[in-house]
Amino acid sequence: MAIKADDVKHPDQVEDVFDWDAEVQGETPDLATHRTLRLANRAVAKFPELSGKYKAYAGAAAVVSSALTLMAGIAIARKMKRGMSADGALAALTAADIENAMQVAVRNQRYKRLLRKITLRHRNGQPAKRND
Repeated sequence: MAIKADDVKHPDQVEDVFDWDAEVQGETPDLATHRTLRLANRAVAKFPELSGKYKAYAGAAAVVSSALTLMAGIAIARKMKRGMSADGALAALTAADIENAMQVAVRNQRYKRLLRKITLRHRNGQPAKRND
């Protein structure tokens, strides 16, 4: 279905009808998840130029995309996996680390899928035992 250009509204012209005072429903994150999200949000705040690049519109409000928070979390987790502390990883984090985090995660998943396929082919390709 085509949308006419006259029907498209700028996000500033959209009326915000979301009930911000309503009680939030959902699962409360555990302590480790809460710490990781807090660290990822600090990383996002460290690079305001990325916040502008990954801006999303929720009604009339402009918010930072959750994809940026996810990429920041991946970048920090990669640094911490190499033995850095949380504060050290945050201090050493660069904008390029955040930008490259998604490609690295996708590449790792691609390798894991490939290894799984090879393992399954190896298991299924074994010759059957004969009962002569």
